[in-house]
Parts: sequence; C-alpha cells; structure tokens
Amino acid sequence: MLKEAAYSAENLGRNLLGNDDPDPVLCTRRKEGAEVVLVCEHAGRAIPASLGTLGLSQAELDRHIAWDIGALAVAERVAENLGADLIQQSYSRLVYDCNRPFESPDAIPEVSEDVAVPGNQNLSDAERMDRRRSIFEPYDAALTCLLEATPKRAAFSIHSFTPVYLGKHRPWHLGLLSRKDTRSAEIIAETIRHRDNRLLVGMNVPYMIEEDGDWFIPHHAEARGLAHCLVEIRNDLVDTPEGQKIWADHLTAAFLEVLEQTK
Repeated sequence: MLKEAAYSAENLGRNLLGNDDPDPVLCTRRKEGAEVVLVCEHAGRAIPASLGTLGLSQAELDRHIAWDIGALAVAERVAENLGADLIQQSYSRLVYDCNRPFESPDAIPEVSEDVAVPGNQNLSDAERMDRRRSIFEPYDAALTCLLEATPKRAAFSIHSFTPVYLGKHRPWHLGLLSRKDTRSAEIIAETIRHRDNRLLVGMNVPYMIEEDGDWFIPHHAEARGLAHCLVEIRNDLVDTPEGQKIWADHLTAAFLEVLEQTK
C-alpha cells in the first residue's frame, strides 16, 4: 500500500465538524500509476457530534438508510486485488449524500425510505451549505485530485441495496448502472453470469442514473471519458465476510475483463 490520506474541511469554512469527528474522506493508494479508481460514497455511517443522532434510534442508524451495508468491505478487497486507488466517504448518507448534486432533495434527505429524519427537517440555507462545505467539498476535491493526479482508465462506484424497499421485493443479486458507457456494464454482467449462472443481474436497477439526481457518473466518470459503472450488490449477500469475499472476487474478475476489452 502506498499511503492513506485523510482530507479535512479546515480550509472550506468548516463549522459542522468538531476536533473529535472523523475526517470526511479517506483515500487509499496502493501503487503509483494505478489505472483504476474505486469509489465508495456510502461507506461510512458517522454522524458529527454536533448533530447527535439526527433524532434517529440506533436500530434505524444500523439500517441501509444510513449506509451501504457491506459495500466498503467489498471495495477494500477489490482495491487490494487490483492495486486500485480507493476513496471512501466517512459520514452517513443521512448527513450528506456525496453521490447527489447539492440541489437534489436527497443530498440531505428529510425522509429516507419510510423514515423521517428529524435532524434534517427545515434546515436553513446556511445549515445546508455548512454540511456541503464540511463533508461534500473535501470529498469531491479529494476525488478530483485522485482522478487527475495520474492517467486513469476506469472508475467504478461500489454500493449495496436493500432487498425490500417500501414493501416491494427486489429480486436481483446485482444491479449495474450506467448511461453513456453501456459497454462496461455489459462486460461486467457477462463476466459475472459466466462465473455463476444462477445470479440475476439487472441493468439500471434498482434505479437509473439521472443528471439531477446523481453525481459520480455524470460529473466525474462521464466527464473524463473513463470506462465506468456504478455497481449495486444486494446487501444480504455482502453482510458477512464470506459473502464480501465472494463478491469481491466476482467484481475483481469483471473489472479486469473491462480493462482487457476496453484497451
């Protein structure tokens, strides 16, 4: 491993975070000249001490509404396998969702699935901007720096999704999200189906990439012309170390195939 770098918001007007709060983003680089960047926007579930628990119970904060269960563990394994750079967000998506534009209501959700978030109700413009400056801007600056430090060929965002959302069952084991670069998603799907033909892989599920609702793909991956895909793994498949290893191996093979076929 080359280094781990923590990026703070000290020069971005930070008021939200205290000295004992974690830095909003951690970047791990394993080798010089890595061609692949892995992104895990919903890795963490920290909440700044100044916000308490956002008015939620611990049981609610353990749910998928607060973070992507198992996603970071999978991303870390894949990064190690590939020698890829990895950037991860430390704070709960309920504090600020770093895969959403600032104008999106989901950037600081007042309601997540069926749960109202008391600490996000009726925020002033100043409070919203403080969260942006404290959490999103350091994260986005670090990601921009990482993508531009050395030439990159591919970038993949790793997420997990709940098997049941608002009472509706989601049957897929894996969802692959893309817009302009459909080839990478097709290669990933083909590779994983070949490894295990029992797996149900869906395209642009459980949701679709939208300009006004997503950040990483429109503003980073597409903008730089990188091979890319946003990967969504059903979270009951990656809530144990055994499942995390299985899916890390699947994704490692799939991402290598993308690199091979997009030379």
